[in-house]
Amino acid sequence: MKKFALFAAPLFASSLVAAPMAMADTSSGIYSGVGVGSAQVHDADVSSFSENNTVSGSRITDNNDTAQSAFVGYKFNDWFSTEINYADLGDIAYDADQGSGHYQTKAYSLSAIGELPLFYGVSGYARVGAAYWKANAQEGPASNQYGTDPVYGLGLKYQFETVPVFARAEYTRYDMDSDYKIDAAMASVGVQF
Repeated sequence: MKKFALFAAPLFASSLVAAPMAMADTSSGIYSGVGVGSAQVHDADVSSFSENNTVSGSRITDNNDTAQSAFVGYKFNDWFSTEINYADLGDIAYDADQGSGHYQTKAYSLSAIGELPLFYGVSGYARVGAAYWKANAQEGPASNQYGTDPVYGLGLKYQFETVPVFARAEYTRYDMDSDYKIDAAMASVGVQF
């Protein structure tokens, strides 16, 4: 996760420096940003999820971790955008009869976002899309898993009036498998170009 932060911080910082100079119209155009928050796995059954017959008697010992994201999108108008998002959803730890281990999970998603302006720069939004995810098994008997499944979420956005900068708070569900779902609560900042 430190590598991600070292990579994303200079990109975002340069965007913040350039954006006020441009003073772009925020009703449409390209935007980008970064976020941080918390991810929590739900309904996790490592024995079934890993599809590896050597895992039995599993139980989750740590089901949440820090999450980070980076995104780029295009806003078509005040109500509709599309967005590409990368999320590092952290690690979850488990114990099984054969030993303990953990999964590192990452997701790459494409979403459509519907936005509803509410008042004074605040708007509510909903996302729906698909995510390609990878759950890499580390130091344990479980197997790596990957797939493409739905992603959806709800959030609030605040668009600053004098600069093309926005802040968001969002709750997102990565519906990876009936035995492995991850919810992410993220706070993010972005720049409209």
